Amino acid sequence: MASERKKKSRQIKTSGRWWIGIAAATIGALVIWAALRMPIHETAPPSVVHPQVTVSPPMGPRRLDLGSYGVTITDSRGRNRFLTIHPIAEVLGKGNWSGLRAVQPEMDAAIENPFMAFPDLARVPDSIAARDHLKSVILRSIASVMARADPGWRITDIHLQVAVKAMPVH
Repeated sequence: MASERKKKSRQIKTSGRWWIGIAAATIGALVIWAALRMPIHETAPPSVVHPQVTVSPPMGPRRLDLGSYGVTITDSRGRNRFLTIHPIAEVLGKGNWSGLRAVQPEMDAAIENPFMAFPDLARVPDSIAARDHLKSVILRSIASVMARADPGWRITDIHLQVAVKAMPVH
């Protein structure tokens, strides 16, 4: 009888533990099933932080020196005088400034011929109308050169610095 009791107590002890194994296997299966069912979210690489580009506000008008042109004129009293006209263009825009500087010889050539052919050069020092007409001639002659050089710039005004001097005596 003693040996029967040991067998029964062993069977009771082992029979009580089998449900723990089944419960552990079931819980493990549920954990694995849940892990497989969960969506996998790939983490995006951290976004590259670009430095904020600040656009400088448009600059005010810039001055473009258009050379200096001189010619001998006869004033209203019949004296020969030396007339020097120095045009300066006010340009506005945001193009490449060095591109305009590079075409300076082309602009000088574009101004020179119309300047020399201008019919009212003797009136330029005294007449606002003659100055305005000369400004429009200069503007028309350099507009195409500027557009080819850099279309980001436009001429807003042309200033004429006019000087009349007596002819040097030899």
